[in-house]
Parts: sequence; structure tokens; C-alpha cells
Amino acid sequence: MKMNSKVLADTALNQVDNVGYYLSVYGVTDKVTRHTLMAGVFETMQRYNGQKESLQVRVNTTRVRVEQGVESLKQLNLTKPEGIQNLTSLVSKQVDQAGKSAESLAGKYIPAAKPLVSKLNQLRARII
Repeated sequence: MKMNSKVLADTALNQVDNVGYYLSVYGVTDKVTRHTLMAGVFETMQRYNGQKESLQVRVNTTRVRVEQGVESLKQLNLTKPEGIQNLTSLVSKQVDQAGKSAESLAGKYIPAAKPLVSKLNQLRARII
């Protein structure tokens, strides 16, 4: 037998109200209601969305920095080999660090960022 989701949700919320009623009757707490339950759910959703957006901004900022570094390197006048080598090693360290940060962020929080990580790895391979 199929149950309507609205009926199921109403039944669950009525049970939450019943639990809250009996808890308040026995003097335990008066803070268990469908409203506090929904407020907790929405607060958790908003916190998750904020953290996700924050991580996306960090990944995008890292990507932009790496791309700007690569563009700067391309525009340099490459006349002295030792200067080029020092600059290349400095940039490769920064790209390596940015790539590792992006990998850890993508692996933990944002699976959609994996293409960005592969692009960072390609940039790292070009520079190193």
C-alpha cells in the first residue's frame, strides 16, 4: 500500500507534537515542537550551504591565482637562464601548494571541483 508523503509528514509532525506535549506536562522541557524541529533543519541547511559556497570561493580564488601566475610567467622576458630557473621553481612551489589545497578541498567537500583539480595538475605539470 502506498502512503501519501503529506499524510506521512503530518503523522510524523503530530507525533513530534505529542512528544513535546508530554515532555512539557511532565516538566522536562517545553522546547520540543514541530517549529523548533524545522528551525533546526533549516539552520543546518543554511550552514551547509554557506560552507559549500565558502569552499567554492576558495577553490575559485586558488584557480585564478594559478592562472594569473602562469600568464605572468608567459609574459616575462626570458633572457637569463638562472633567473628563469629560480622563478620557475618559485612558481612551481606555489602551484604545487595551491593544487594540494584544491585537492583536499575537492576530496572532502566539493566533488564537483575534481575537474578543477585535474586542470591544476595539468598546469603544475606544464610548469614543473
